[in-house]
Amino acid sequence: VMHNGVSEEIELSHLNGSWLFTPGNTWADGSYTLTVKVEDKAGNTNYSAPLTVVIDTQIAIDGVELVNDSGVKGDNMTNDDRPHFRVTVPTDVNEVRLSIDGGNSWVQATPGVAGSWEYIWPTDLADGQYTLTVEATDKAGNTVTKTIDFAVDTTLSVPVIVLNSADDTGVQGDNMTNSTQPTFALQHIDDDAVRVTVSVEHGGVTTTFDAT
Repeated sequence: VMHNGVSEEIELSHLNGSWLFTPGNTWADGSYTLTVKVEDKAGNTNYSAPLTVVIDTQIAIDGVELVNDSGVKGDNMTNDDRPHFRVTVPTDVNEVRLSIDGGNSWVQATPGVAGSWEYIWPTDLADGQYTLTVEATDKAGNTVTKTIDFAVDTTLSVPVIVLNSADDTGVQGDNMTNSTQPTFALQHIDDDAVRVTVSVEHGGVTTTFDAT
């Protein structure tokens, strides 16, 4: 047996005319080359062609990316109802599949450049929270799974601005005030809003302020 440049010769015994070889110790991951040597009672010797076997017990999913992550990058939220995923795995992986229903149904990702697999959801997903399960299988039959949470959000409420009733002096609702620093209420602001601005036009000049 040849491994990492080191050769070891092992003498075998047989039972009922059958010859088998099982290593006495577990082999670490790597490439092994086996050659069979046969000697008969007359002293003849012969060798088999070398057989190379690869031991591979390891597999990993290096990364799962929501490609069309919109808004704040890296928060796994998208305003596209057909999310696009990219899975990065070792190059010996030969199958990648995805599920968003806990593994009840699966779809097959498509291999791209070495180690990269892609999948764009073919149907519109409803707004909401999802858990994506990714399963990768390599040529040796090792399998691993990884999950990420993501959200689809394609809607945003139309905001409304009103003059605070305490500052609407005189006739209520006429949007007239004698306050020189009035307060305005901003309504219908979704909970997931990350920035709200107010533009004020006066005398042909528009100024934009961040709301709090």
